[in-house]
Amino acid sequence: MRAIKIVIAVMMLSVAPAGLALADDDIGCGVGTMVMEGQEGVPFKILGSWTNGVTFQSISITFGLLNCDGQGTVTADASDSRVQHFASQNFDRLSIEMAMGGGEHLDVLASLLDVRVEQREDFAALTQMHFEQLFPTDDVTVGEMLSSLDLLMSESELL
Repeated sequence: MRAIKIVIAVMMLSVAPAGLALADDDIGCGVGTMVMEGQEGVPFKILGSWTNGVTFQSISITFGLLNCDGQGTVTADASDSRVQHFASQNFDRLSIEMAMGGGEHLDVLASLLDVRVEQREDFAALTQMHFEQLFPTDDVTVGEMLSSLDLLMSESELL
């Protein structure tokens, strides 16, 4: 029984780095990144992230090896992750409400993006007016939509 628990723990720890592959647009630096360079898709990201993890990516970062310079800035932002999570969980509903120019989910997104209450109607109108930019294809990703939205908001005189 104890041996089974140890095997399960080892398996869980060996695949834990793979979860990092889905957290961002890339998998960082290290052996896995170099081996998977130019490859696209979730399987390659998972394999590359896993390889980075099991080949001690932290050593590469510490000593500046394998394209890891250790001089970068950690850019995790709680509000960005909340926006990403909310948009991911409510993507279909957000697309409908953006097309309609308003709705509860769109209002929550505006709140997460720190749009002031008095600007929420302008925000909803902006998403409706630029719906084709936000959703240019049926397979647009949450990240692509949010990037387009960020650009539109930065260009808007009203927001």
